[in-house]
Amino acid sequence: MTFPKTTKFLSATIGALLLADPAWAMSVTRQEEVFQGIARNERGEIAYIEEHRMVYENGRPQRNETRYQDADGQEIAVLTSNFTANPYVPNYSFEDRRFGRQDGTFVDGSWVKIYGRSDQNAPVQQDMVRLQNNMVTGQGLHVYLRDHLDELAEGDATKQVRFLVPLEGRDFTFRIRRLDQPVEPGAVAFAIEADSWFLRLFAPTLEVQYDRNTHRLLSYRGASNLLSADRGVQNVTITYRYTD
Repeated sequence: MTFPKTTKFLSATIGALLLADPAWAMSVTRQEEVFQGIARNERGEIAYIEEHRMVYENGRPQRNETRYQDADGQEIAVLTSNFTANPYVPNYSFEDRRFGRQDGTFVDGSWVKIYGRSDQNAPVQQDMVRLQNNMVTGQGLHVYLRDHLDELAEGDATKQVRFLVPLEGRDFTFRIRRLDQPVEPGAVAFAIEADSWFLRLFAPTLEVQYDRNTHRLLSYRGASNLLSADRGVQNVTITYRYTD
């Protein structure tokens, strides 16, 4: 789950110890979570399929690979994320192979290198931005929501995050709040929306549902990080299912 860009993309739219202490290394508990997302467009047709593989160590996310396939099973995009430097601002790389669109981040101390291009004919733009408190990007938003789910699920708690959009070269303030709407038993729903009323005119609200017990993502509704085949913004509803 990633945010698109302010214009098209936001409207459419985060070994030394191992060598030093072998006993500690042997105590590491590794877990792999495999799940699939089926994205449907506003007509109810399958727009694409997401195949996720998340690796955890001692309960914390380490890396994730997401492969996107069209309705015919053809791979069209790949997203890889590494959460070891920062769980909410991961080092990530995204490529839409249909158009050559790319974007990504790399955390270097208190700075984040960002890069991206809108299509294969555009030059790759690069910049450095300072790592800020409450900053998230890419799939780091999912990790942030899981870490703060219990707090957000209670009362009227609202969280603000600064969502970094590499293709825009800056971050935007979003707020996360619980939705008081019917959900499936044991689930909780949240709205993710621009904090600025003006930006909300251009950036639609996203809605997600999580399982209260497992903190697993159950569904997503809103603008997709993948453009449609004709390079237009597409709104999707994604339902997730897990292998266990």
